[in-house]
Amino acid sequence: MLLSSLLSGVLYFLSFPPFDLWFLIFPSLGIFYISILPIEKVKNLNSAISPEIHGFIFGSVAYGVLLFGIQSIGLEAWIPLTILMGLMYSLFAKVFSYFGSKTKNNFFVLIGLISIFDLLRAYFPFGGFPWGYPSTVLVDSLTKNFYRAYGPIGFSLVIESLILLLVLFLFTKSRDTNFSNSSYLRYFIVFFIVFGFTFFQEIPVKEIYRDIEISIIQGNSPCPGAKNKCENERQRIYESHLNLTKSLSENRISKEELTPRIIVWPESSSGFGNDPGINQKTLEEISYEAERLNASFLIGGDRPVDLNYFENYGIFINENGEIAGEYLKQHPVPFGEYIPFRRYLDWIPPLSLVPRDMIRGEGQEIFELGQKNIKISSVISFEGSFERYIRRSVQGGAELIFILTNQASYGESGMSDQFILMSRANAVSNHRDVVHAAITGKSAFISGVEGKVYSSTELFTEDISTRLLTPYSGKTTYSELGNYFNYLIIILGLFSFLYFRFVNR
Repeated sequence: MLLSSLLSGVLYFLSFPPFDLWFLIFPSLGIFYISILPIEKVKNLNSAISPEIHGFIFGSVAYGVLLFGIQSIGLEAWIPLTILMGLMYSLFAKVFSYFGSKTKNNFFVLIGLISIFDLLRAYFPFGGFPWGYPSTVLVDSLTKNFYRAYGPIGFSLVIESLILLLVLFLFTKSRDTNFSNSSYLRYFIVFFIVFGFTFFQEIPVKEIYRDIEISIIQGNSPCPGAKNKCENERQRIYESHLNLTKSLSENRISKEELTPRIIVWPESSSGFGNDPGINQKTLEEISYEAERLNASFLIGGDRPVDLNYFENYGIFINENGEIAGEYLKQHPVPFGEYIPFRRYLDWIPPLSLVPRDMIRGEGQEIFELGQKNIKISSVISFEGSFERYIRRSVQGGAELIFILTNQASYGESGMSDQFILMSRANAVSNHRDVVHAAITGKSAFISGVEGKVYSSTELFTEDISTRLLTPYSGKTTYSELGNYFNYLIIILGLFSFLYFRFVNR
């Protein structure tokens, strides 16, 4: 019946901020699997409703609430994205149920399909949408080794596999499956031994015992949101960040003389008329502060290239006030920073809010900070939620990660906290402290050791946050191998399918 998929969707979004009932992720997924699996015990309840309907209801309910914050941009942004997530889960449910029926709920085939879906979401559509992975609600010091071993997507697969195994053990009969209950019990034992070993194993990560003093300048906006326009908004945002920076003292919180210092301005804090890469006056104003504070600057902004294109940058200015590098964002927000198939969609009036498409950067950039040449790297806004960009920075040698973001379009919803959850998951997966700097909040300093938030600001306030963070140079298993676990499970699922299809008929 529809109630099961509706209930699973409700429990799912309640697991995430702003509700934070993380433990509900387990019954949510369990009920969802029961709704879409061909299981004799619940067949009478689900027979009148196809699996794809269950999947659509689950996806649209769960993500409709999770992503409700973007309705501040407009319903034309929120409704299509909600429908898209519903359709993706509808397709997954159809395929999942089909192969469950054809293979008598072969466990390895089913978790292979889950793994494919999880990876597919990371790249499709329009470059992927990683919001709402189950593992992110379980970011805690107790789970750190799971993240270090498997990453956010792999750890999600661990959770999903165990829940599916429990569902199959409790609800299937011998004629529903090609496994017996004793087989499922053995798999449980194997799973708990393997993952229990991961839980207790401390993955060694080389630490660099030196600190960086970091100040996040959260300048806010006088009229945040894509549809809210006010006079000289960009100029006022820039002046807010500059004035807050001027209020910083030359005295440092660190007692170590050689401790490098960096000032961080989030995405959209400069640009257009105040682009330090183009405007000499802007560069001089920032350079003066760099020399006064003996600090480097990492500044987010965007610049129009022509009437049709723009760049979203993170510009690095060293202690001497000189531009020492620039990172260009690689992953634009669909319908926010570019319009897919623009030539066919220009007739839709709300899309006029996105008059230019973003030019994509070509890769991660590594900047060297201070006399100790500490390596830092930046990602910008939406791409900070993707595990692959932060991992690439770490592979490139980054010892500390900066996320420059705006977040004004999230309004006062829980999406800012959801984004910080993803930053925490990526931080601990790669054992890298993360500086999460947002123009309208929430800004946060995040531990790469245990994933905890050292400190966080409030939404829509002007604020300065300063903290000492530690860079790290070692790589976790996930940093080295990526989503290897997901691919191994896919291979295992494929062999199980072929064995069932051609050998064990």
